[in-house]
Amino acid sequence: MFVVLPNAFGDAATNMAIDTALLETLPEGTAVFRHYGWAEPSFTFGYSQRCSEVLSHTPPDVTLCRRLTGGGIVDHRNDWTYALVIARKAPPAEISSTVLYAAVHKSLSGALNAQSIETQLAPCPRKCDETTTRAEGPDQCFIQPVMNDVLNWEGRKIAGAAMKKTRQGLLIQGSMDRSALSGPVDLNAFSEEFIKNLSQSLEIPRQQPDDLRPFFQSSLIEREKEKFASQEWTHRR
Repeated sequence: MFVVLPNAFGDAATNMAIDTALLETLPEGTAVFRHYGWAEPSFTFGYSQRCSEVLSHTPPDVTLCRRLTGGGIVDHRNDWTYALVIARKAPPAEISSTVLYAAVHKSLSGALNAQSIETQLAPCPRKCDETTTRAEGPDQCFIQPVMNDVLNWEGRKIAGAAMKKTRQGLLIQGSMDRSALSGPVDLNAFSEEFIKNLSQSLEIPRQQPDDLRPFFQSSLIEREKEKFASQEWTHRR
């Protein structure tokens, strides 16, 4: 079962808390998709990144929040953010992370192509005997594309994602940089096409329960929100 949750709008800690609570409580065999906005200028950064390095590469007047997922620094001030949560025993849970990452971004790329936005998936950065050089400082998602990120026709990164796999399932948190789009996009139509493509690509039929309240465990969300808002979590590394 593939369920689309209502669009939401929250601060960084709330957005991260809901994603984490879904990962912990989603029933087996279920996948959910949700799109959310940001109530304040926010940057998120990967679970393993050092906060001191992140602080030196982000503006002083934004909210910083450490994600549960990996990856690098993401600027959410002009992005379109989504989460895809896949519980164990759902068909996509059996797909390798590399194949799943490509499938999600092919679905997103196709939704942009449907609105005449030309895109491409980033190739593997290593060719033949070439070696890659790591940029100085912390990873920044939209400066350093990785294989199967979505790029525009100039090679600039449009979209990327970060993952977290647990015994309960898999969380994918994705971001699309709207400033990298080559033209106007109807975001409502884009969202519907993206969701349709995901359902087809991941071979999981979309169903909408009449009551979505069981997906939102308020007490758990509040506990997770406190964690993500805490200095202890932000500065844990």
